Amino acid sequence: MKNMTLKRFVALAALLLCNVSFLLAQGPVKVTGKVVDNMGEPMIGVSIQEKGTTNGVISDFDGNYNLSVKQGAVLVFSYIGYVMQEHQAVAGTLNVTLKEDTKALEEVVVVGYGVQKKSSVTGAISQVKAEDMQNRTITSAAQALQGKTAGVQLISTSSAPGSSPTIRVRGYSSNVSSDPLYVVDGVRTTDISGIDPNDIASMEVLKDAASAAIYGAEAGNGVILITTKKGKAGQGKITYDFQFSSQSIARIPELLNAEEYINYMCEGGMNRDDIMAIWDGKTDTDWVDVAFENSRMQKHNVAFTGGGDRGNYYLSLTYLDNNGIVVGDADHYTRMTATINSEYKIKDWLKVGTTNQIEKYNVRSVSSQNEYGSLFSGVMLMDPLTAPVYSADNLPQHMQNAMAHGKHLMQDENGNYYGVSNWYTGENYNPLIMRDNGITRNSGFNVNGSIYGEFTPFGGFTFTSRFGYRLSGTRSSSVSLPFYGNSTQSRDYVDISGTSSTTIYYQWENFANYMKTFNKAHTVTAMLGMSYQEQTYDYVNAGLSANGEHAVLQNNPLFYYLNYGSASATKSLGGEKTRTAKMSYFGRIGYDYKGRYMIQASLRADAADLSLLPASNRWGYFPAVSAGWTISEENFFEPIKNYVTSFKLRGSWGQNGSLAALSGYPYSTDMSSSGIYSFVTGNSYITGVSPLSLGNDELKWETSEQWNVGFDARFLRDRLTLGFDYFDKKTKDLLVTGTKPSLIIGGSTSPINAGNVSNKGVEFELGWRDNIKDFNYSIRANLATLKNEVTYLDPSLERVAGTNYHTYPISYFEKGYPVYYFRGYKFAGVDPVTGDPTFADVDGDGVVTENDRTYIGDAIPDFTYGITLTAAYKGLDLTVFGTGSYGNDIFHASYRPDYKESNKMKEVFYDNRWTVDNPNGTVPRSNANNMDKYITSDAMVYDGSYFKIKQIQLGYTLPKSWLNKVYIGNMRLYCSLDDFFTFTKYPGFDPESSSNATSGMGIDKGGYPTSKKVVFGINVEF
Repeated sequence: MKNMTLKRFVALAALLLCNVSFLLAQGPVKVTGKVVDNMGEPMIGVSIQEKGTTNGVISDFDGNYNLSVKQGAVLVFSYIGYVMQEHQAVAGTLNVTLKEDTKALEEVVVVGYGVQKKSSVTGAISQVKAEDMQNRTITSAAQALQGKTAGVQLISTSSAPGSSPTIRVRGYSSNVSSDPLYVVDGVRTTDISGIDPNDIASMEVLKDAASAAIYGAEAGNGVILITTKKGKAGQGKITYDFQFSSQSIARIPELLNAEEYINYMCEGGMNRDDIMAIWDGKTDTDWVDVAFENSRMQKHNVAFTGGGDRGNYYLSLTYLDNNGIVVGDADHYTRMTATINSEYKIKDWLKVGTTNQIEKYNVRSVSSQNEYGSLFSGVMLMDPLTAPVYSADNLPQHMQNAMAHGKHLMQDENGNYYGVSNWYTGENYNPLIMRDNGITRNSGFNVNGSIYGEFTPFGGFTFTSRFGYRLSGTRSSSVSLPFYGNSTQSRDYVDISGTSSTTIYYQWENFANYMKTFNKAHTVTAMLGMSYQEQTYDYVNAGLSANGEHAVLQNNPLFYYLNYGSASATKSLGGEKTRTAKMSYFGRIGYDYKGRYMIQASLRADAADLSLLPASNRWGYFPAVSAGWTISEENFFEPIKNYVTSFKLRGSWGQNGSLAALSGYPYSTDMSSSGIYSFVTGNSYITGVSPLSLGNDELKWETSEQWNVGFDARFLRDRLTLGFDYFDKKTKDLLVTGTKPSLIIGGSTSPINAGNVSNKGVEFELGWRDNIKDFNYSIRANLATLKNEVTYLDPSLERVAGTNYHTYPISYFEKGYPVYYFRGYKFAGVDPVTGDPTFADVDGDGVVTENDRTYIGDAIPDFTYGITLTAAYKGLDLTVFGTGSYGNDIFHASYRPDYKESNKMKEVFYDNRWTVDNPNGTVPRSNANNMDKYITSDAMVYDGSYFKIKQIQLGYTLPKSWLNKVYIGNMRLYCSLDDFFTFTKYPGFDPESSSNATSGMGIDKGGYPTSKKVVFGINVEF
């Protein structure tokens, strides 16, 4: 009995133990581990989730995680851009290595109204990524394109704080403007200078007609698409970037010193005794040292980013403070920008979002690129015998005389008087007076953004409705103060003026994208949409001009407002409101067979409003077609796949338009008052009118037609990449004014379509990326050639004048020559007997006249190029970036023969000049005859080729083991030399100088030069 009882007890105990073990097996288990990438680096923000539940965690700064799950559960490890992995949960340690998802990471590029895999692109599209803009001292998005992609050139009219260069894509297509279209997050804009480069995710340049044709009438000069940053799924991040730069003038022209200046002037007829009687015998002013100083630029950027499965956000704030290299604060730029981007998936079939860029800026500037008043020309032309300042008890006699005659001599903060030359009396004078004789301020704001919704009712189909807007306002004021620069330039009273303007733009676009793959081989894509755009612009300006006394009540900053006008002031007031609108329909269809054969076609129809074109010609139609063949996908390519990973041929044709030359009802027939007439007896008169312009109901769009063929290739397991394009772009129907019809009945002719331009060239983009254990390095280079020519101009016009220097025409638009080439005399050398310049008799009539002016150069480069080198070893990294051009010319427009007492550049006028002792000199003697021809000859045209090392940067990323204790995810310190080295033969300040971006390309009238910078910065990620 006892044995039976004992057996039953043992059996019951065993049963209970089994049940306990079973119950324990169903309880939670604790899993810990670390997630790393294929390089062994910890991965932050990886999602680890118990499959089928909401139970999950995210890996920390070291990639570690800790999660309690049910015994036997499945853990899902996921991270954007990496292959998702599933693992059986076991108690203890579970380490995981995630691998990159090559399909998910396949590079995509933004195209009009969508994105495409780069492997499927059949047009010519270049991409600039965020990494090309990081940690540079560029302040505008346009600067980020220079040297980074083939076929894009920047034209700089000023490098002053707050300025932005002009972009040219594949040449110069118009006699008016060749600006590309800018599209920021789907919203068109005319200015991208206020978008901080830190907030840009990528920039795509649509270069060929097929890529750009979806933007139709606005795409004739290329399209630049800018995509700002968005948040990513995973743990939220906070980043802070700080940058400090010390700036100084990059290149200094060599000018005559006091001794050389006296020698030169005396050789030209001035009396040495007269000079010595006035000169103090010791003043030898270097006006470069006087006008420029080391200045500072600082920039702060903080960004917040994050997201989940259904939404994301990106918020950033940037503050920029840039005080320019001119001494003092007269060239100062401050800017505050913010970016607010967010999107959320409300339903599985509906996603909504918004993008916003906000800018507020203030800028003060100094005069530049003006022969009648450029501070930088003043630096080069002021004589070295004049001191920058004189004390009140040591004024030269001529300054005392000017003061006695009521002239206002300006003073510095210490009460000293700015020096006035006793010799040079031109429009450019002491640069300190030019800095202080006026107060120019500009300020404004820009809000650029969109609200959009994406509706996906079924797989492969997406309908997008996007409302884009751009609001901007500007305010400018100018106070002209009394000053005495010399007998040519002075002002006795205060004048003031101001302008305020507002621009409101909106667009509403609706488009649908559809993609369907059949039998895993045939992929069809289609897009169809419409767009409406409207812009209003209004302004008001006013001024108070002096009329025998100050235009304001007192010469005091408290009265520098329009409300305080004096009774005698001449008042002016103006203002206007304009409106433009455009309606468009567009579509695109594409076919892809196994990623091997691709074809795409598009068509856009645009209608302009009556302010641009007559009703009969308001519609324009812009078709395009492109095709690609990925040869490397063919079976016969397999034997060389180890060497040539991918090879794709591309070809395209298309037409684009341009609105640049259209504004203000150019086709209309206008009438104007033409006097009074007496048609009846007595004192009765009738006011007559006559045609002001004849009108042109046949006016139409400028149209560009372009062919493009090229290839993209990757070699040696994708380490070497090569891209090639050849393009032939013809622009026709340019708007030309001033034509001469056979019969004119009063008035003048209206603009007509009467000009054609051709641009041809080849483009190369080359890249190499590799590593040797822990040492990683890369080389990227690009080169683009360009052949530009005007191929047609209305026969009634021989040529169209462009830019003048003083009264001397310099550039022209003419058939058979590049756009706005330099036209002047051919310098034939110095007469060894007289020392005077001689010139080629081009027409052979025995006399050098205006008819002997001919082609003497042009500003269009034969080719442009850029190169970027990177290297990294463990925490250290190095970047070297350079860019340049070859074959472009610069017209140096500074010297005026009617102001022969100005200082001179030593290389241009002094070295190897003709003298009695040097009769074989190659430069004319001082004060030679025919110098008016000399300064408009090829003697003033210089080789503008240059190479600039834009950046040499060394950085160090601190080890994460140092940072984890203070909750910092990443920290990088760097120092850089930006724009420090320039190699060029041009003797002036800057080989990139231009007086304007169209007819004044390559004409240097005293532009604000590039500064070189020593940069220190830090990037921190929390």
